[in-house]
Amino acid sequence: MRALIGGGKTWQLRDIDSPSHLGAIRIQVMAAGIDRADLYALDGSYTAKSQQSGEFTAGMEVAGIVETSSPLAPHLRAGTRVMGITVAAFADYALCDPRLLVPIPDGLSFEQAATLPVGLITEHDALVTQAGFTVGNSVLIVGGTSSIGLVGIQLAKALGAATVIATTTSEEERDALTAAGADVTVNTTTEDLAELVSAATGGTGVDITLDHVGGDLFVALPAATAIGGTIVSIGRLAGAATSLNLDTIAFRRQRLLGTTFSIRTRAELAEVVAALTSHALTAVAAGKVRSWLDTVFIPENADEAAERLRGHDALGKIVLSFAATHPGSAPAPAQPADMFGTIRQIGYVVRDIEASMRGFVDSGIGPWFYLKGLQPGNFTYRGEPSGMVMDVAVANSGDIQIELISPVNDEPSMYKDFLDAGHEGTQHFACWNENYQDLYDPGFTVGQEGEIGGATGRFAYLETEHHPGTVVEISDFGGTKKFVFDFIELAAANWDGTNPIQVIDPALLSGDPAVMDEMKAALGG
Repeated sequence: MRALIGGGKTWQLRDIDSPSHLGAIRIQVMAAGIDRADLYALDGSYTAKSQQSGEFTAGMEVAGIVETSSPLAPHLRAGTRVMGITVAAFADYALCDPRLLVPIPDGLSFEQAATLPVGLITEHDALVTQAGFTVGNSVLIVGGTSSIGLVGIQLAKALGAATVIATTTSEEERDALTAAGADVTVNTTTEDLAELVSAATGGTGVDITLDHVGGDLFVALPAATAIGGTIVSIGRLAGAATSLNLDTIAFRRQRLLGTTFSIRTRAELAEVVAALTSHALTAVAAGKVRSWLDTVFIPENADEAAERLRGHDALGKIVLSFAATHPGSAPAPAQPADMFGTIRQIGYVVRDIEASMRGFVDSGIGPWFYLKGLQPGNFTYRGEPSGMVMDVAVANSGDIQIELISPVNDEPSMYKDFLDAGHEGTQHFACWNENYQDLYDPGFTVGQEGEIGGATGRFAYLETEHHPGTVVEISDFGGTKKFVFDFIELAAANWDGTNPIQVIDPALLSGDPAVMDEMKAALGG
């Protein structure tokens, strides 16, 4: 496939291998938006957290068609038109974290859709999540004719801002601010920003200022912002350095916030994208937030596109079109890939584990191996250590292992979450693999993970948000755990109905080779 490679002074269009990765959605890239961060990455002054060092496929804003879906995002099936953020967007095909994509609203072309993702997540996160916007607030957008600023103006109006004031440095572009929905416009090269904002707000200043410019103009922002107001520094088009009278901020009791996406993890970015669903995407679908498309270039002319952006000539977003590579129809919806391999275990979370075992025994499933007070090693819940202790019972029904789990303390876990939400029953399915790391992808949301039986008994639960009972567990299948699981399967195959429940000491799963003989004896092997 074609890809624009960064790492030098200009992008290089090259043929490289098409990407693939477990769990990622692969899309046919139809269009990709160019952002200032792409230029900064080209000159080495910006590196996204997930960007590889050295040469890299450029781009971070994409629109296209799902070619290979992910079981963790069943709503984004093959053939779905999507837009979102990723790394390596400037290519014929791109891999995307399922959490960082959303469907393209009807009526938007791919080129139009490619103008929106970065603007939407940037402005919505700054305005709503960071600044705490509420209906009726007044908002100042500094740098309103930037592609992101134009989205910010529209979004503020769509969410119910009482007054939106926007700035420009070009008289010719002033009409664009009004067209985007600004109630008041200010040309900061010829007009006094603080004076005009004061006049437009009855002398109080705005509740929230979103600044995309920085530099010398930043000095005027505290005076233009209300007592108790919030200033969010988003971009620094005029430079990162500024002088600031801290007395003004202190006397006006203002909050000054900085924001960037370059150092955020994929899990953090996923939260930002998820926050768009309730209001921002609805506004796009309703036409209240529309795309501002400046120019479309083909990849062969990417240097011209970069120069247009560097020269501050664009009004709206500059887009690269990769559509020529995909002239055919969209991929047909397909069955989800067998991503993890064969399902080997179905896990139930229950309140009365002994009653559950008896119920399964009555159905002919057994014998059960029952471990009381098992505490997994190195157990974490949402990345934080947890001292969760559980009772566990396992038995086989043919090739499928049935696992019963009941947490016995109040330490956090996904099991406790499941019960606290009023659920009981099937909570996860598990796939086992001796090459555990091949299954473990930190791009998924890992709800909890730990070890049973030492380092060869690792497990991780990958969250799905769709409904209870679809959590995916990936499990290392080696060492002590493999021995125990193999024995349980063998015991089920030869069970004569006697001794249906056998209590096992959890200490026998320590992973210490010295206890293997004792464990074999305890299991009758």
